[in-house]
Amino acid sequence: MAKSLRRQKLREINRRKVLSAEELARVILDERTEHLASRRTSLAAPAPDETQVLICGAGQERYGIPVQAVSEVLPFQACMPIPDGPPALAGVFGRNGRLVSVIDLGAALGSTGTPSDGESRHLVLLRREQPQVALLVDRAHGVSTVAPLATSEAGSFRSDAVTGYAEAKAGLADQERVLSLLDVDRLLRPFLPNSPVSGV
Repeated sequence: MAKSLRRQKLREINRRKVLSAEELARVILDERTEHLASRRTSLAAPAPDETQVLICGAGQERYGIPVQAVSEVLPFQACMPIPDGPPALAGVFGRNGRLVSVIDLGAALGSTGTPSDGESRHLVLLRREQPQVALLVDRAHGVSTVAPLATSEAGSFRSDAVTGYAEAKAGLADQERVLSLLDVDRLLRPFLPNSPVSGV
């Protein structure tokens, strides 16, 4: 293999000796252009119909939260309940001197199934300032590239917060790869006040 590559290089060098300086410069530029073009193709961004999401479980369902909406994934911690709050509002906890409102994702979306125990659950801290909000999920599985699946009608979803369905490329068992894509702003709309205040 090494000998054949060496022979090929020698042939190239001999061929270039008979070229004029102008022709040689043109050959070198063409080779560099071809090399750069192949590098750009290999480093191309993912297909436009693919996106990265944090895959979370809530009840029997799997949901995809856009990675740009997520600040951090935290282990579960006890929350202080809010009297007379909506059923999906699990409570609040303190973080860095500020209150973080916790919304139970399964309850907010009407997911069925028994939630897992507190120790294995996660809090998905969302990337927002006022108010700070975390989603309580049964488990944060990890980040994955997903490809949206064709759906018949946008209005046929169980919740306004679900914008479609997608298939995860990897990271889950085959039967769990189809998940619902979430719009975080729509999900939070029923819980947020009109004016910015601390907490929900």
